[in-house]
Amino acid sequence: MRKTFPVIFTLIALSILGILFIQITWLQGLFILSKNQLSDKINQSALIVSNDISKKMTSGLSLRLPKRGLSLNEEYHLHSFDESLVADVYSFGDLQSKITSALEKNGLKGLGYEFAVSDKKGKIEMMSKKFEEAYTDDINSLQTRVTIIPQDIIEPVGPFETIIIIVPNVRFYLLQTLRWVIVGAILFILIVFTAFFITLRSLLVQRKLNEIKRDFINNMTHELKTPLATISLAVDALKTNKVQSDPASVSYFSNIIKEENVRMNKHVEVILQAAQLEKKEYELNAQSVDVHDLIFGVLDSFKLQLEAKPASVVTNLEADPSVIQADEEYLLHVFSNLIDNAIKYSKDTIDITITTATIGNKIQIAFQDKGIGMDADTSKHIFEKFYRAHSGNIHNVKGFGLGMSYVKWVMDIHKGSIKVDSAIDKGTTITLILPTHA
Repeated sequence: MRKTFPVIFTLIALSILGILFIQITWLQGLFILSKNQLSDKINQSALIVSNDISKKMTSGLSLRLPKRGLSLNEEYHLHSFDESLVADVYSFGDLQSKITSALEKNGLKGLGYEFAVSDKKGKIEMMSKKFEEAYTDDINSLQTRVTIIPQDIIEPVGPFETIIIIVPNVRFYLLQTLRWVIVGAILFILIVFTAFFITLRSLLVQRKLNEIKRDFINNMTHELKTPLATISLAVDALKTNKVQSDPASVSYFSNIIKEENVRMNKHVEVILQAAQLEKKEYELNAQSVDVHDLIFGVLDSFKLQLEAKPASVVTNLEADPSVIQADEEYLLHVFSNLIDNAIKYSKDTIDITITTATIGNKIQIAFQDKGIGMDADTSKHIFEKFYRAHSGNIHNVKGFGLGMSYVKWVMDIHKGSIKVDSAIDKGTTITLILPTHA
């Protein structure tokens, strides 16, 4: 997993970047295409307006047949007429209405635009209110020019009048037109990124779980192998004539075998607890349990460990009543785990204080030690399965990292709560709060 993870991450990241690049390129192409299509439609609309106007316009020169009644051999007469301007034929409102109608015919209903009509010399004859502003904005506007050529001209010669149509803020219009396409593209990108995030998170979680399980297996092997080796050595020593002839030596090695056997049983019990917790299969056998009696019983089981080092155990059991409705076996394991941790994380001298108190219809049980303590980050994680506070060597702290997760689980199924107060080099206090009635 360690070797493949960077490769998987790189491949996924490159895939995401590739998809993102394709999407952006596609949107840019679509934007350009839409702009060109818009330009064509505006130009077609302008041509429609130009053709309609030219039908009512006459040029300065027109070649016409003579009046009826004259013989065909008579000369044709060339008549000259005064020029007419668009402004002379159409009012501003009429021309605007004609442009709007032409745009609607080409599917551009509601399109904002500005327009103007220039004469043969390019001088503006007629223009909309914001035409000048739009005309000067070459970047954000789309401009179309169409020459108005009267239809009765024999041979078009210019210059002629020109109609100019400008669409301001064309980018905004195109974005509005393509909004659902853009929204769809953004949603697709978000879905891809979400999938990437979930996949990456799953890989990280899986990686962490693999490391935790590997750590657990290595530590379990060490924890079980050590007492087995000690028992094996003690058994070999008992077989020797020298030890057999000395009752004190026999007692010494027998006690070692007993202690290591108890130690192994505790390890096995912790693993079984973890299996039970994993399956989430349990049967809560609630009955009347005297918390004080249970505490004394657990302390008695740790007698040998407490005697191995300078130890002080103080009990301030003031809860009244001290009887609660709970599963005795589960609480026994909880108290054992907490006392075991207090011993495990102690310094040269074991210093444990156990207090109880009644708070309303609940009982409070506190296990306090003056050991190595924990920092704030460690305190947040101690209830996680397989988590152990250690630094460097995984065996510098004994255990599997399952005890506190089991304690939390037992508190949950008893509808109780647990609180941790700890400081580096000052010790740790674990406080349990349990209802007196199930």
